[in-house]
Amino acid sequence: MTGPVLTEAEARAVRRGVPDPGIPLARAAAPTVVLFFGSLALWVFATWLVLGTGTTPWLTIPLHATVTFTMFTVLHEATHHAAGRWTWVNELFGRLSLPFVASYVSFGAIRYIHIEHHRNTNEDIGTDPDAWTSHGPWWQLPYRWLTIDAWYVRFYVPRMRRRPRLEVGETTVMVALSLAVAAGAIATGHLWQLAVIYLIPQRIGLAVLAWWFDWLPHHGLPETAARNRFRATRIRVGAEWLLTPVMLYQNYHLVHHLHPAIPFYRYVRAWRRNQEAYLDREVPIRTAWGRELTASEYRAWRWLTDSFAGKPVAAPRFHQLVVSEVRPLTADSVSITFDVPAELREEFRFLPGQHLTLRRFADGAEVRRTYSICASARSDLLRIAVKRIGDFSRHLTDELEAGDVLEVLPPAGRFTLAPVAGNAKHYVGVVAGSGITPVISMLSTALAVEEDSRFTLLYGNRSVASTMFADELAMLARQFEGRLRIIHFHTGERGEFRPGSGFEEQVHGRIGTGRLATFLGGVDAWYLCGPQALVDDTRAFLHRHRAGAVHFELFRTEPGETTVDGVAATITATVNGRLVTAESTGRESALESLLSAGVDAPYACMGGACGTCRAKVVRGTGEMELNYALDPGEVAAGYVLTCQTRPTSTRFDLDYDA
Repeated sequence: MTGPVLTEAEARAVRRGVPDPGIPLARAAAPTVVLFFGSLALWVFATWLVLGTGTTPWLTIPLHATVTFTMFTVLHEATHHAAGRWTWVNELFGRLSLPFVASYVSFGAIRYIHIEHHRNTNEDIGTDPDAWTSHGPWWQLPYRWLTIDAWYVRFYVPRMRRRPRLEVGETTVMVALSLAVAAGAIATGHLWQLAVIYLIPQRIGLAVLAWWFDWLPHHGLPETAARNRFRATRIRVGAEWLLTPVMLYQNYHLVHHLHPAIPFYRYVRAWRRNQEAYLDREVPIRTAWGRELTASEYRAWRWLTDSFAGKPVAAPRFHQLVVSEVRPLTADSVSITFDVPAELREEFRFLPGQHLTLRRFADGAEVRRTYSICASARSDLLRIAVKRIGDFSRHLTDELEAGDVLEVLPPAGRFTLAPVAGNAKHYVGVVAGSGITPVISMLSTALAVEEDSRFTLLYGNRSVASTMFADELAMLARQFEGRLRIIHFHTGERGEFRPGSGFEEQVHGRIGTGRLATFLGGVDAWYLCGPQALVDDTRAFLHRHRAGAVHFELFRTEPGETTVDGVAATITATVNGRLVTAESTGRESALESLLSAGVDAPYACMGGACGTCRAKVVRGTGEMELNYALDPGEVAAGYVLTCQTRPTSTRFDLDYDA
């Protein structure tokens, strides 16, 4: 009985499968052809500078070295039949590009050596030819990168007897031609020109190729392609506006190893199309600066960077999410964790400080409430905390169970902290009660991303027993070893306070200006969240002392009598690309008029605090009663909170999409 065709390790790799990238290949890949002719033009120009103008080699050598790198990309594409569906296109451009990279070998030999690397990725140095670039101590690496072609010769020569005769013959001819050119240059006194135009630039170009194509994507990875092809190569993320074009997409080298026939200029598209399938297999990821990222960290990082860059987001809609856990926090509050399906993970990525809007129908009426996300944006956890205040929250705290389904809008809100790796800042959070929920997300994310930053939390509650996330905050204080300092303010009876570390302390009484004054002058940004009195008093104090950037959010605004007199008006609004109209008596807000007319306008808190109902006034005038969400610049640009705005002109046009 014969043995298995595949080893068990290879069989496991095949069973895991590779996602279909769904990217067709043209008969001739236009970008590859353009790259060849562009590289050829650059070579002609640089050579003319050497021979025709006597330009300094300090300029021409980098130009010729660039040609070695770009021509190798053409050669590499042809090696994998990725230069086009037509075989003759690959054979032609493979041979045309080869002399600019390594004139002393045949296209067939290069193809054989490179495919051996793919078949035996990360195996021993005698099996994977590209392992030469990573073996040995660190101080040998530049030498190894500079001599990668010499090792290829050492790898190929013992195997020549088993190679096709045409390939060996072509290799022999190329070696002979290279020696003849070198001899001719020496005989005619042009060795220096040959060195400047070819020998020196080629050596530099090959070293860069060995570094970028081999060492960066493979070094330090213990897995081989036979055991786990998803973990035998890595990608590099960050600074992609620069790295992707400069490296000609080889920062996504993993995609190439999984789908060798995809053209280089489609690596990023393939990654994005199959990103979740790759991440589920825990593929190796590093940042441009060498930091390893887990799949969870990458998801959070990608959401943060895309969000900070202003990635366009489709109009949000409610999704049904299953509750995976309901956990008591205090006697009157719980945390609720959602199970987010794979197809919605990207839509539910969040910035630290954002909230979720939940919807429920009671007695035939629709009710919405917003709850801040209280988890690190670098985790896969989607969690809110709810304190029992009204009927909606009473249902969530007293009746909700794991397995129940809730209607949830994707994350929203602009009370956010945008951490940036490398920052060294001091943040202060001033919160009370459930005001901790957005700020715990901020501090846990910021301290993880900004390794040189610190966060001081002033947290007010009645007692130790009423403190939400007390245990988790103590754990975070220990985890960040002094970069997180927590000052608990307790206004109730003196109870037993057991700090979880030396980075927590207790003060009896309310958060007062005396304690705030101790931080003046040393804080980069303040984050305030809690009852209106606390937020208003703290804002006023910080404004008087010009304490720097102050960000705030109110969970509930104090009720008051309406002071705005509106007029009867026709309201026209653009909502999710649709033009809708409603009639207003002037006594209700613009949002209430639209909702009464059956318009699905965005809203949540109805109290001027969350900013969900923000819209731009396109025509007419209106007056806001309360505004706790828009900054002065937005108001000056014509934005209003429609839940607080009544029309003061007979025609009032709004744009929610602006």
